[in-house]
Amino acid sequence: MNHADTSHIDHRKVSHKFLSGLERYLPWLLPLLLIFSRSIADLTVLTVGLIFLFISFQHKDWVWAKSKWFTLNILFWLYLLCINTPLSINPVDSLIHAFFYIRWPLFAAALAYWLLNDATRQRHFLIALVLVSAFVIFDTSLQYITGQDLFGHTKVSPTRLTGPFSRPIPGIMMLRVLFIGLFLTVMLQQLSTPIRRILFTLSMLCVGLLFMFITGERMALILFLSGSIVVLTGLLLEQRIHQAQILTGLLLMFGISITLILFNPETAERSIYSIYEKLLHFADSDYGMVFRAAFAAWQHAPFFGHGFHSYTMVCEQMGLLTQWGMQCSHPHNLYLQIAAENGLIGLMLFVIMLGSLYFKALYPLMLAKQWFVASLSFVVLSVCFWPLIGGISILNNGVAALVWLGVGWVISISKMSSNSTS
Repeated sequence: MNHADTSHIDHRKVSHKFLSGLERYLPWLLPLLLIFSRSIADLTVLTVGLIFLFISFQHKDWVWAKSKWFTLNILFWLYLLCINTPLSINPVDSLIHAFFYIRWPLFAAALAYWLLNDATRQRHFLIALVLVSAFVIFDTSLQYITGQDLFGHTKVSPTRLTGPFSRPIPGIMMLRVLFIGLFLTVMLQQLSTPIRRILFTLSMLCVGLLFMFITGERMALILFLSGSIVVLTGLLLEQRIHQAQILTGLLLMFGISITLILFNPETAERSIYSIYEKLLHFADSDYGMVFRAAFAAWQHAPFFGHGFHSYTMVCEQMGLLTQWGMQCSHPHNLYLQIAAENGLIGLMLFVIMLGSLYFKALYPLMLAKQWFVASLSFVVLSVCFWPLIGGISILNNGVAALVWLGVGWVISISKMSSNSTS
């Protein structure tokens, strides 16, 4: 064997050893890398995507790229680059942000078809995720009780918490991942019995409900409560002989909610009662104003939009919130922002992609009558893509890493269900 052949073999061994190490340890590290730092999360997403491209090229395996949900993401991406960006009010900025959009669906594909495409690695990831979530809940609860968390962060206000983050976002961050953590009941053998699954699910939902309440984040609380109802419905459909225990747990959650309201009137005013006031006077509320501003921006460029990542600039240039003395940031509505920035065509492409994603994630599970897992997958997607939460951050940065983590996770679960059914 000549020297060139030996070098080639050594190179392949090193590459194989490196990838094996990543596959073994990265699932444990993902929650730490994605939750606490935006820059580290972005770097992780980009690195995982590029390595996945290298593996696909090396093995000439591009099956994942032919999936409808990913193909539609490519179509949306090409629209951003070739049509939306040239018409942008800030073409350079739009081009940069549009170009890097593809890292998010690529990251989700890497999780589904490579990094989490194995039951053992899925279990390791879930265990790490639950442990990290438990730390965030503990740290935030400590801040709620004492006024300061382990890192010295103090409350933003008497009813708003930061936990280990620099901003009041612990509720929205944990909303993205707590429902993923519930998949432990189907991945761990120790929790596979019906009674243990029910107890673990009810316990996590109760803890999550308490946590969302104390953070003072209204939409996080509403979505967690709504998601909990969907999950419990799936559990009822799957565990019909244990309906009494599940309904008892539901009554317990209701009792906890009433107790929280009675003993925490200031937090209850922020998290619950203010919701009624917002809805009653929605048009004149701060939410109503930013919605109207986003809709007005959309009407000025209805078909192709003002350009990706341009909403703040458009809002300021048009003076859409000046009359109310408000600053332009984002309209707290994902689809209004997509419409304003990318127009009706961009919005339609994104919604069609999302429909394909739901079908990909849910159809195999419903076909196999795995109602509990299907309900969890539905909730994981829905809390990420619900209209009244987040903003362009799920397409650019901020919580986007956790959003596309959820996408990759539900697709990996769907793939496993399809394989087991086959």
